Amino acid sequence: MAAMDTANKLTVLDVDFLSISMEEALALIEQVIASGDKQCVSFINADCLNISCKDEVYRNILNSQSFVLPDGAGINIACRMIGERLVANLNGTDLMPELWNVGRTKGYRFFLLGAAPGVTERMKAKLEEAYPGIEVVGEQHGYFDRESESDAVIEKINTSKPNVVLVAFGAPNQEKWIYENKDKVNSNLLIGVGGLFDFYSGDKKRAPVWMRKSGMEWMYRLYLEPGRLWRRYIIGNPLFVYRVFNWKRRAKQ
Repeated sequence: MAAMDTANKLTVLDVDFLSISMEEALALIEQVIASGDKQCVSFINADCLNISCKDEVYRNILNSQSFVLPDGAGINIACRMIGERLVANLNGTDLMPELWNVGRTKGYRFFLLGAAPGVTERMKAKLEEAYPGIEVVGEQHGYFDRESESDAVIEKINTSKPNVVLVAFGAPNQEKWIYENKDKVNSNLLIGVGGLFDFYSGDKKRAPVWMRKSGMEWMYRLYLEPGRLWRRYIIGNPLFVYRVFNWKRRAKQ
């Protein structure tokens, strides 16, 4: 796998990622598909980096990839804390529609893997309605035994001959599954997309555009799901800032 472009690389909490624009990210993805190469794409936010501080396997997987993209206001805050400028917030819920739009014109074939039973079917229908001509060539929910049933799922993926496999298991499970199985999956791109399917299937609402642009989408998500997300945001966000502060201090020493 190609090394990450050092000219556009930033590092926070010992995880490397790209600081590039939406247009540059799409151009890199198109380049991979046109070349017939294979790459894995991950998005990281504050919660992902909190996890990586405790999960060395996950951290090493992220640092083995050439396409790690920043997602969320927390990464932007961390970059400011270390005196770096983040070019753009490249969250998957904004980047993927751009890719789907390109994909329908260039004939990219998409496979949807993950989320609860029924979600991928609803998402496929929504995509075909919103992006006429898009090729969603297969789907599979994520509620299968990854120890014993992954080979059968991979055979299903390979039979559909996709260019892009979107994997929605949530971090770090999706990154670990992709890393363990990438050599078996016949696809140009394997992209970990977290909760993307729940939003685009219509099962969950996204924050209003003004909240997303102002970096406040996490507050909307917390409002909708306080029982599930309070620990991630109420405890996790201050913990993330604290960890970045200490990491920066140790680096100076």
